[in-house]
Amino acid sequence: MEIVLEVPDKDVARVLELVKGIKRVKVKSPKPSRPAANEQLLAELAESVGWVNKITRGEAPIPTQDLDGMLDELKAEILAEEAAEISANQA
Repeated sequence: MEIVLEVPDKDVARVLELVKGIKRVKVKSPKPSRPAANEQLLAELAESVGWVNKITRGEAPIPTQDLDGMLDELKAEILAEEAAEISANQA
């Protein structure tokens, strides 16, 4: 029989130690938790949904930005990401 357990990261080592102590039990390698990038994306999406809800209820103004400003912001983000990647590769 196969049993799948979901265990918080902080308790994984303890649970694995307990299960491995049982005779005739095979333990498959645990799947790695979601990368930090996914966690950040989920947090940003949750924040965006919150803003959309506030705008829909009339609790926040609709943000406006001209196209040039938006493109400048995107270019700055891309350049920052590239610089961080270069720094990480040099380290």
